[in-house]
Amino acid sequence: MPNHFHLLVKIKSENELFAFQKTDKLVEKGLHSAQNIFSKQFSKIFNSYSQAFNKENNRHGSLIESPFKRKLISSEDYLKQCIIYIHQNPNHEDFRNYKYSSYKSFLSNSTTSLMRSEVLELFGDKKNFIFCHNIPSNYEF
Repeated sequence: MPNHFHLLVKIKSENELFAFQKTDKLVEKGLHSAQNIFSKQFSKIFNSYSQAFNKENNRHGSLIESPFKRKLISSEDYLKQCIIYIHQNPNHEDFRNYKYSSYKSFLSNSTTSLMRSEVLELFGDKKNFIFCHNIPSNYEF
């Protein structure tokens, strides 16, 4: 999977976003709309990553092609399918050992910024998380 990546991101509610006073003030001044906050933040992340990568590799120019795709996840079933799809997506004989995957992080007990307990709870438990990942996904995104 060297030519693309997947991110699964939970967006806070508008009220939670406005709990950050700095963001709230920008919206009041008309500098950001609530809908654009997400896009602007990801743009900053992608730009920063590209600049660091280019500097490290002594190169210049675009690194991340546009446009990136976003999809609204409207049900728990679709969320589970997305998680499985992302983990199974690398074209490797065993996605469980793909070094850039979060799959192992969900199974370990080490500290992580992932929402491990929420995801495992979504699948029922760790055993069912593993079971569901062992079933080949034919889901099309």
